[in-house]
Amino acid sequence: MPVFVITGNDTGVGKTRVTAALARELSRLGGAVQIVKPVETGILPGGHGDAETALRHASGKAEAHTLFRFAEPMSPPDAAKREGFTLTLESMLERYRRLPPAAWRLVEGAGGIASPLDTEGRDVCDFAAAIGADALILVVEHRLGAICQARLAHAYAARAGVPVWLWLNQIRPESEAVLLSNREALTGYNLPLCAVLGPDAQEPDWLERPWQATPSR
Repeated sequence: MPVFVITGNDTGVGKTRVTAALARELSRLGGAVQIVKPVETGILPGGHGDAETALRHASGKAEAHTLFRFAEPMSPPDAAKREGFTLTLESMLERYRRLPPAAWRLVEGAGGIASPLDTEGRDVCDFAAAIGADALILVVEHRLGAICQARLAHAYAARAGVPVWLWLNQIRPESEAVLLSNREALTGYNLPLCAVLGPDAQEPDWLERPWQATPSR
């Protein structure tokens, strides 16, 4: 079962939008797509989170699972502590390993790539390594400053020990010159850019499909 972990250089850069786009693409290849959120904060009991949002925008056969939910909108270990729970990577992995199999699995991280997931400060890179993910897809907002953010986050992502792909996701208006510069710079520096998604686009502009190729670096 191919497993792809989606993270971002920061919170609010469009991980859920990218997860939905990936789910649509993978569903066309056949089989069920499973969307997993190991932990999410800022979700009241009975509320819908990122996994459910991605599911609504996906197509084909798909399902969503959120392993831990906490009400306070803050880092997962702190939100868990507010509810009297000690969140550990092991507790997330225990629930993760009980999930039913699927043709494809998309795991959306919480916050940014270095956001702590547990009380020991372990993050999505540690989670990706622990589950033996096939690739980590790193979402960077497509704006002025994206080149620096992409290079920094990509260097950090190497600690996961799995292939890493970059995905530029545009959220707000930006000059065409900047958009072109971002794309040309990342590919010119031999960074593994797999897709670019415009603000109003339903489908990304694919440069590489992570399930078909291995990043060059």
